Amino acid sequence: MNIIGNVAQGLRDCWADRFSHKFLPKRPPLRQITSLPIFYQVDFKTRQTEVGLDYGPPRAHLNEAKLVFREGKWEDENSSPPERSGLQSPPSPWREKASETQKKNKALLEENNYLKLQLELLMDMLIETTVQLRLLENEGQVKKGIFQKRNKNSYF
Repeated sequence: MNIIGNVAQGLRDCWADRFSHKFLPKRPPLRQITSLPIFYQVDFKTRQTEVGLDYGPPRAHLNEAKLVFREGKWEDENSSPPERSGLQSPPSPWREKASETQKKNKALLEENNYLKLQLELLMDMLIETTVQLRLLENEGQVKKGIFQKRNKNSYF
């Protein structure tokens, strides 16, 4: 009988120890601050003009039919867009020059974005190496300070 009482008392103590403490989860580590790329700091319209996010009209491919959404209606992709009466003029040299200029402009914008990305990457690399250099300098100064303290305390 005494053995059963001891076992029961041990179980009670075990359960009391397990469930008497409050639940205190560990705090998660702090997040490191990361800088957003320049691309995300610019508003939508600027991004659209610089990167050329012109997606065109929405398209759908159902069974074997290809559809395009034009002027509020779904039309067959192979059919030409509806002609506007008298508003469209035949192609002129000005339009050709304008389209060439737009192509050059788009190429220059892409090159500009590539160069901005390279600059951002190089700046990140420069910052990282500068931080590492400063850390090494600080470690060197700490070691110098310890060495000088030892020399002052020595009796020789």
